[in-house]
Amino acid sequence: VEKKHEITATNEELSEKLMDSDTLVIDVREAAEYTFGHIPGAISVPLGDLEDSMANLPMDKKLYVVCRTGHRSDLAAQKLAAKGFKEVVNVLPGMNQWNGAIEGLNQ
Repeated sequence: VEKKHEITATNEELSEKLMDSDTLVIDVREAAEYTFGHIPGAISVPLGDLEDSMANLPMDKKLYVVCRTGHRSDLAAQKLAAKGFKEVVNVLPGMNQWNGAIEGLNQ
């Protein structure tokens, strides 16, 4: 049985939270995907680098994890929650249906 991270938000819910100072968007897609287009203010932490990067992530922010479809972000959210991050939210459906602002090459 595939374990799912239970705390999720829609793309629209994340869009409303982007201006909150306690919100941090973590984009777990590959660096090239991030470079092509990402949510403004999102930080790039490819899923494969997540273990090594956790020490640099703030424990006091609400972490919204995004990928292309919600699958990698689900895995990342589970890992972050397991490491003691309190507020971790998987964003569904993810970047392939993101209608909000974009930074990157495809603007």
